[in-house]
Amino acid sequence: MTFFKSARSGGSSAAIALLLSLTPMAASAESGGFAIEVGPPADPFTPVRVDARVFGTATDPASGFVRGCQGFVLPQGDAALFEVTARMESLAFTGAGDGVVSMVLETPEGLYQCALADQQGLASAQLAGVSPGAYRVWMGGAQGAAIDARLIASDRPVTAVELFGLDVSALGEPRAGRHVFAATASGGRQELALRAMLYADSELRPLSPEYCPGYGRLDAPDAVVTLDRAQDQISLFAVSERDLTMAVVSPDGSVICNDDAFELNPGVTINAAAAGDYQVFVGGYSQGGAGTFDLFASVGAPAFTNTVVNLEAAPRAGYAMFDARQAQGGVLLATAPVTSSDPMEMLPTGAFCPGFVDVSAPDFVLSLDGSSQGTDVSLYARSGTDLVLAVRAPDGVWTCNDDDFELNPAVRVQDAQPGDYLVYVGTYTPDDPGTFNLYAAVGEPAWERTDGGPMTAPANLDPGAEPILGRIEFGPETRIDPRIIFDVLPSETEAFGMGEGCAGFITPSQPDLVIGAQPGLPQLMVYMASDVDGTLVVVGPDGTLYCNDDFDQLNPGIMIPNAQQGDYAVFAGTYSGTGGLATLGVTIASPQWVMDREH
Repeated sequence: MTFFKSARSGGSSAAIALLLSLTPMAASAESGGFAIEVGPPADPFTPVRVDARVFGTATDPASGFVRGCQGFVLPQGDAALFEVTARMESLAFTGAGDGVVSMVLETPEGLYQCALADQQGLASAQLAGVSPGAYRVWMGGAQGAAIDARLIASDRPVTAVELFGLDVSALGEPRAGRHVFAATASGGRQELALRAMLYADSELRPLSPEYCPGYGRLDAPDAVVTLDRAQDQISLFAVSERDLTMAVVSPDGSVICNDDAFELNPGVTINAAAAGDYQVFVGGYSQGGAGTFDLFASVGAPAFTNTVVNLEAAPRAGYAMFDARQAQGGVLLATAPVTSSDPMEMLPTGAFCPGFVDVSAPDFVLSLDGSSQGTDVSLYARSGTDLVLAVRAPDGVWTCNDDDFELNPAVRVQDAQPGDYLVYVGTYTPDDPGTFNLYAAVGEPAWERTDGGPMTAPANLDPGAEPILGRIEFGPETRIDPRIIFDVLPSETEAFGMGEGCAGFITPSQPDLVIGAQPGLPQLMVYMASDVDGTLVVVGPDGTLYCNDDFDQLNPGIMIPNAQQGDYAVFAGTYSGTGGLATLGVTIASPQWVMDREH
């Protein structure tokens, strides 16, 4: 490492205190010292940053280095010394501190630059195409002033927000305007900005070092939303074709950031929102590029759809008061047909909720009075159909669930507040037939005391279509158990989620085989042996769904006791969807788990 000697003699009280470890320089016959090593990172995604503390007395005119430069700097021999070890595309020096008015930078070529500080005492100089060598930096202030400043060498400029925090009073006018919060639970979301320009230039990370991803512009907010009175809960959210990110600065200066609240769209929810101005910054997850965004506000959770939920609609399956004493071990609230024509996304849940419901009205309303306040309550539903569940609490917060127990959903409400809980019960796939039982319990769901009833075939299965292999009759007098060698067709249609035990991939538009069950069967066993991992789905005469994946090792089998008379449609598949050679068998006794290989 090279030594550098002051051009002037004379002592000084100036010093550099490093915040990171330093590499000491070798001894010189004339002088000693140290330099801070800076170089490009091995990983191009790792930022370069070295922090130091510079302190001492400002004695030398800055104009002695660069004509017109303001203030006085530390003595020439007391410069902060940085040794650039290899060529860098970009290198920035940022100094900041009370009373700092300027910064002087010397390059290895002996050239000097002056950077004047702003009102906050921040001075910054950025170099491009940086050559290896020694770079010296002097911080400046008033004559005789005691300099005590931070000095940072980095591959990109350090912003004032990162060093001092966000100065709201210094921000420019919001790019998408100022707005008074006017969203209501009954009126839906409020449009704040449509097709607003997206700027993804600077990191949002300085707003909240704990978590604030993405890039935006911090010279001004994108919008300011004013609450003229406190609200229990509000949300601010944005949608775009780009992957967005968002930061909201509350009136008290606290910052909330979000990346993906729904798909790639951000949303910030503020509980116990105080009256005042909320500064909204919308950015892109990746830096640069063009784009636009729409910005909205809503009461409660983010309303990513513009569906206005009728909170006064009469519930389809009734209304009840919650009795904590009766619900200690779980209580049945309602039994009703399930309706599932609308995507769950149409409800303003503020998060991803799978499945389909009927958004025109809740299926049930459960009301809690003051005696139940603070109680932990579970709402849960069970059916032979794969169900989903969404619940809106009295404060407007939505909670949803898909599979809590097998294919049955549950929502847990902690410290329940008094008021009406709107319950929407739906199915994982649209328009699945069936009925559901809805329950409530104090504490955890009492699944052991529930009844789901038989599973029913989903609408996308067509058991009445012409079977691929044909039709066979089977009854108590059948002498030889049928066994059919066939090729299971490859498929990309999932059986997962159709019902309990359903797995793999099948061809739902056409059964492989139809079994005509005759009266008097003590049981009906349908099974399949193959070289691949097989799966079976059977639809009974009454629409009941039977599924199995692994009955004997990787071979599926379905046993139906006291099988009723009628047609049983058999859909054969494979767990991976690749298809393969298989033997399909029917019996009332024990299956023969043997693979036949001759067609």
